Amino acid sequence: MARRHRATVQTPDGPRTCMQVIVKRSDGRKPLVARFGGIPLKRQRFADLVDRKPSTRYTGSNELIHRLLAGQCEICGSRNGLQVHHIRKMADLNRPGRPEPSPWIRLMAQRRRKTLVVCHDCHWDIHRGRATVSTRR
Repeated sequence: MARRHRATVQTPDGPRTCMQVIVKRSDGRKPLVARFGGIPLKRQRFADLVDRKPSTRYTGSNELIHRLLAGQCEICGSRNGLQVHHIRKMADLNRPGRPEPSPWIRLMAQRRRKTLVVCHDCHWDIHRGRATVSTRR
């Protein structure tokens, strides 16, 4: 492979060896050229080296924090005893063989979030498998 695709190209610093493939095309179009190498690896003695600091831009606070600061259950709207329900992975929401999903499952799948801010009662309803009503407000 190396022998078949070896080519020499002219650079401002003289000829350089590279690997090159040329695909000729019909209809008078320019051939396609793929080249690997052929660049002069010449040291620049007086180059300016600028080490820039990586940007540590703060993008604002987390969405979960905003949902907690809202101070109400995302299912029933209650404002006391808030907790966060967390699932292991999003794939757990769409398990096969499960009947029509509960309102809390639909809400999490719709938002594409693994957390749900709920009151104590709604949290226990979720863990006990009871259907939670999303229209208690």
